[in-house]
Amino acid sequence: MKLKLIYLTFIIGFLNISIVHSQADLKLAKKKNGKTVHFTMVDKTPFENDCDGESDDKERTKCLEKSLRDEILTLIEKDYEYSGEMYVWFTVDKKGNVTDIATKGFPSAPDFEKDIKKAVMELKLTKSTYRNRKANVRCYTRVLPEIISPKK
Repeated sequence: MKLKLIYLTFIIGFLNISIVHSQADLKLAKKKNGKTVHFTMVDKTPFENDCDGESDDKERTKCLEKSLRDEILTLIEKDYEYSGEMYVWFTVDKKGNVTDIATKGFPSAPDFEKDIKKAVMELKLTKSTYRNRKANVRCYTRVLPEIISPKK
């Protein structure tokens, strides 16, 4: 019986570590981790949006992601025939500068990813606050090809 409990404890511990490790690959900061705050938690987001009226957390998150996605897509100059989904993560530091940009496409599309990174660098971002203090903010959105309308 004691041996079964030890095995069970080991398996549960291993599963917890696996889940944490797999979620760490997403590079999201869901809660304040000492240095970075997820963009849905800040007092003031680093980009323009009309989501202040959203009281439900899920709806606010959807609205913020859509606002960010729309801003990025307006800066992409080429038309892409991409059938998949592209994800982009980046951090806006306490000074309002973009750092740590990552993209991931399913399937991969290096040219499209390059243009998304370029568009993120061109965003007009500002400093953000979390609990009335300057904070590094981790931003995330999905870039869906169906809604790309390139600027001409």
